[in-house]
Amino acid sequence: MERRTVVRAALRLLNEVGIDGLTTRRLADELGVKQPALYWHFKNKQELLDEMAEEMLAGTLDLLDVPEPGQEWDNWLMARGRVIRRTLLSYRDGALVHAGSRPTPGRVAEIPALIRPLVEAGFTGEQAIRALIAVGRFALGSAVDERGAAVPLDVRPEEDPDGDFEFGLRALVSGMRLILEE
Repeated sequence: MERRTVVRAALRLLNEVGIDGLTTRRLADELGVKQPALYWHFKNKQELLDEMAEEMLAGTLDLLDVPEPGQEWDNWLMARGRVIRRTLLSYRDGALVHAGSRPTPGRVAEIPALIRPLVEAGFTGEQAIRALIAVGRFALGSAVDERGAAVPLDVRPEEDPDGDFEFGLRALVSGMRLILEE
């Protein structure tokens, strides 16, 4: 059994039972192995959750690691935010899994290439990393919030999570444009 097989089984199980029902015992049963066999691949549940968070975004976000030819940095960054939010919402409790995760060593190694478009646009390396973190956390926070209670209808007649997200994302990136002008 490969590490990725365990992660994919854990994601399928997450969609069935949610984060509270996802246990290593249940995952081992799903895979037809004894629970200690999982620790051959992952030293603890947190390491498994970190890999699950990365796997959720792997297929879609990897396509946006580099801007399209001629794509401006701001449009690229907003596209990344949209993909993060949409992907996290496509998994039951996906945002909660991602909220508690940390980048795996493989993803950390990709940071220099990932910040390059922002550095080329004029950001410092530190600003570029912070810009990626800010957009990622905004997308994550939006996805977590969308699981919660709606704004009372007497305050706002219609829910519009997509519109709310787009407004916030544009405001965030607009602020980043101002940083470049300083």
